[in-house]
Formats: sequence, C-alpha cells, structure tokens
Amino acid sequence: MMESLRNFLTGPRLFIVIAACALPFVFLGTSSLGTTFENNLGSVNGEKITEADFQIASNIANQKFKNIYGDDFNFNELDENMQLDAIKQEVISQKVLLSQSKSLGLLNAETKKQAKMAIIRNPAFQIDGVFDEDIYGAQVNAAGHTKDSYIDLMTDMLSTETFTGAITSIGFITEKEIEDLAYLLEQSANIEFIKVDFNKLENQIVNTDDEIKSFYENNNPMFFSDEERSFNYFILSSEDYRSLVNVPDGYIEQSYQEYLNESKNRTQIRFAHIMIEKENHASNKDALDLIQDIKEKIDGGDDFSELAKIYSDDIVNKDLGGDLEYFDAEVFPVEFSMAIDGLNENETSEIVELEDTYHILKITELNEENILSLDEMKDSIMNDLIDSESFALMNDAYDIVDDMIFANNSFESIANALNKDISISSGNTVNNSNFEIQDYRINEYLFSSEAEIGTTISIDIDDLIVVISLSDVQPPFLLDIEDVIEDVNNALSSKKADEKLMLLIGELEIARNDNSLESFIEAYDFISTDSFVDVKRFSSLLPQDVLSEVFEMSSGNSKILNSRNGDVYLIDLVDFNKPSKDIISDLLKEYESFANEKNSKNLTSVINSDLFDSARVNFNNLVF
Repeated sequence: MMESLRNFLTGPRLFIVIAACALPFVFLGTSSLGTTFENNLGSVNGEKITEADFQIASNIANQKFKNIYGDDFNFNELDENMQLDAIKQEVISQKVLLSQSKSLGLLNAETKKQAKMAIIRNPAFQIDGVFDEDIYGAQVNAAGHTKDSYIDLMTDMLSTETFTGAITSIGFITEKEIEDLAYLLEQSANIEFIKVDFNKLENQIVNTDDEIKSFYENNNPMFFSDEERSFNYFILSSEDYRSLVNVPDGYIEQSYQEYLNESKNRTQIRFAHIMIEKENHASNKDALDLIQDIKEKIDGGDDFSELAKIYSDDIVNKDLGGDLEYFDAEVFPVEFSMAIDGLNENETSEIVELEDTYHILKITELNEENILSLDEMKDSIMNDLIDSESFALMNDAYDIVDDMIFANNSFESIANALNKDISISSGNTVNNSNFEIQDYRINEYLFSSEAEIGTTISIDIDDLIVVISLSDVQPPFLLDIEDVIEDVNNALSSKKADEKLMLLIGELEIARNDNSLESFIEAYDFISTDSFVDVKRFSSLLPQDVLSEVFEMSSGNSKILNSRNGDVYLIDLVDFNKPSKDIISDLLKEYESFANEKNSKNLTSVINSDLFDSARVNFNNLVF
C-alpha cells in the first residue's frame, strides 16, 4: 500500500492537471448524453468505484510496470490475480485521496473552473492550437464519457492533485536540520589506500601456446561464430512511381484558380471578444442591456482590452484583453464569421447573440497573404501532385503485397507481380546487420521465432516499404583457433588476472599484518600506494563507485573495495573533515529545497497510517 502511494505522490502528474499554456475558448454550452460508465464496483471511504475508475487505475498500473521494466512490458501477461491486485491498489489510492480532498473542501466551483481550463489547454482537443468542442466531445465519448462527466472526472483529479501537492509541500524542516544535512553531504575525507591496477596486471601475463590451446579446447562455447541469416528483399519507394504520374491537361491552371479562390481564407485574422453569459444575470434583458452599454463605451472610444478585463465572462482570456488568437471558420460559430466579415483592423463588430451568450468582436490583426503568380506556383503545384500521386501508387502496390502475402503467394511471385528485381542480403547477425537500410524492426523480425524460411513480410519504414523473405540460416559453428587466437589469449589472460588478483589481496593483508607491506608493494609495478586529503563525494580522483562506499565507512576503519573497471582498492579512512560555517551558510538556500523534498517523502509514512490503514474498502466481487 505504501509503495502505491509513494508512486502516486512522486510519479509523473496527469497532463490535464499541470497544463500551463492558456488557449482561447468560447464557452458555447455542453449537453449531457448520460454516462457509459455507471456500474458500481464497490466503494472506498464511501466513494463509489465505477468502471471508469477501474480503467484509469488499470492504465496507471500498466504505466508503472512499463516505467520499471520498459515499454515492451506487457501488463496483460501477468498473472490475473497480480494484475487485479495492482489495479486495486491504484483504485484505493485514487479514492482515499479523493475522499480526503473532498473533506477539506478542495472539490469546489473554482476547482471545476480550473479543470475546464486545463481541458481547453489539452492539445488532444485542439485544431491548430485552438480548442475544438466537437473534437473534445468525440474524444471523450469514444472513451465512454459525456463532455460533462469528463469535466467531473478531471475536477476530481485536480482536487486530488491539489491535496497531494499540499501534503508534499508541507515543511517541518528546521534550519538546524538543513544545516546538519549540509554538513553531512559537504564533508570531505582523508584517505590512504593501496591500488591494484587490473589492466597493468593483465598486460603482464604471458600465455604459452599449450596454455592457449588447452583453454580453447576447454572453453569451446566461448569461440563459436554468431548465427548468420540471409534474406531476399525488394523495396517499394514513392520515387519509383514518379515517372508514372500523369499531369492532366489544365490541372495546373485549375489548381492555381483554386489557390486564388482560397487566398481569402488563408488571410490570418486575429481577433478578441467580450463575452456576457446570460445565466449570470437576472434576465436576458439585463444581459443585453449590459452588452449594449459596453458597445456604447467602445463606440465612445473606451479601450476594448480594458473593457474585456472588466466585463468579459470568458475566464480563460479576459485578462488577455479577450484575445482569441486567429480565426478559424471550423472552430468558431458561423455567427462570428458573419460578424467579422468585411471588418478592417481595429474595427469592432455589432453585438453577436448565441444561445447562451452575447459577444462583441474586434479585429486585432489582419495579415493578408501575398498572392503568387501562375509562373511562381507552377512547379510547386506540379510537384505536389506528383508527390501525392506517387505515394498513392506506392501504397496501392503495398496493398497488393499484403493481399498476396495473405494469400500465401511466394516471395518470387509477389516480386514478379510488381516487376521488382529481387536482391539478397547475406551474413546478417543479431548484432551486425549488413542490410542497406538500418532499422531495428528488420533485425527484430529476422531473429524472432516468427521468421521462417520462405515466409514473406512487409515492413513500413518511413517513406519506404521493405518486403523481405528469410532465405537461409547459418547456425553458429566453432571457429578455428587460428581465427580467434587473439580472443583466446585475451580471455585466458583475463581469467589468470582474476585469479592472481584474489591471491594478491590475501597476500597484501598478510604483508600489512607482518609489517612487510612496503617491500611487497615494491615487487609489483601494478600495485601502488597513495593518500588523498579533503576528497569530496563527487571527486574525480577515484572511481565514483569506490567513493560512494568510502563515505559509508567510519573514521579509522579499513575496507577492500572493488571498482567496476576491475581495479581493487584497500582503503584506510583516516577521518572526515567538516566544512566551515561560511561554506555552509553560502549553501543553505540550495539545501533547503533538497531537505524539504526529503522531508515530504518521510511524511508519506504519516499518510500511510492516518489515511490508508483506516480506509474503508469494499470491492463488489471485482474480477476479470
């Protein structure tokens, strides 16, 4: 349970909660269609568990496993009981925290308003950076929600986010505790050590021919070749079909005329609005009187932007002077298009009435497109046609390939049907591809269990279609000793060096105990002694893995430490040095945030006791 909460508090936040860029949106009203997710699967602390909650928890659990084991991890391959337990943990996390946020009054009208703003900023619900209500409705309906129920769901998530954010930001760290932490992490060490250099030791080892031959014979599996696979292939490219594209008579002239006709639509119109919501007033007449009064102020010379900040009910952009960015006929109501038609820059529209709102619009920018001549457009029109048609012809060929593969046609017959020459790629290994196109999907297939000789597949790679058929598999075989003599010698030297190193460590300990250490070290040029003063935790004087263990030691102690590069250190930790008060004073600000973060993690133990241990959990026969 604790791990579930820890992941929830420290993991990545839902984008809907932390979206930062406000985008223009006109609230035109929403309709409720009745939610799809209504089955009651139980409750936690009185909060009903729905299928939607279960699905969200499933997605979170799935993503957490991917974060640990990689994107290729398949959550569905886990034992069903394990899947269910992981999902239940997430459901409990969501509902416990939601119930607490509700009890603290964090689920309110302001939270709902912020959730709406976050939805508007979500790129998934936008066209060209502008919120589209139809896309929003289609997306959430496809996920089993209505527009209203999705807003409610996001409001719950936002209130929970506010609650967890408040918890993790609570700071009970005193200045003394921050100082203690700074002193601990800023301390340095004085050390004396003996180093055995593995590479120097290994380089001094000389192997006889008989030793090399014996090692080779006794370790044959180390010296097998890689499995090699060959395959037949041909490539479909849109470039191959460009010459087959015919430009119809009159096409360029017709396309240019369409370009001229649409040039008006490509004029960029940036505009702003002042919105008055009818429901915010005692009657529609009061709302109309207000918008008419605002219109009179604008006509009288009052600043449109300042009036928007004072009167507009569009909470998203009123502080921006009502800015709606650039007009798009597919995004905004047709009434807006009619109202701004023919307006020049800095001109305002008449009052626009929609079902629930009144608006006054103002053109703030008018950027008309520079119209190109036919000669300037001719090559572009023709190339666009050839690009699109050649790509379409390639995809037609792709469809033929897939149909023939499905019908179990041979690779040769598929190539013949498309008049493609067959090429061969040989000598490919799992770690070394000789193929002209370097793409992981090709090798991934070739060396998978699905690849069988004679089987054909097609792989879509960017603007190319690669059609391949495995033709030959050369299994690994024992390489002649003459071909791998260097590898055999290196492997034997490494083995001897490891064995010698183990003996040397024991001999060093004995030499240190009988006071013969100096003469012992002088006998080997790969053993050295040194001492460092004032070594910091992240110094480059020693390997980082060795330093990490040094700072876990106690003053006056000795320890044998193995570095990842093979070297061995016999460390004597003389003592630690505390930083001066002046140094700590300069670093306190940096350590304050670090200390608070550390403290917030400690608070999770309190949350575990007060919230999760006392949670009232009731699952109604929740099974797959």
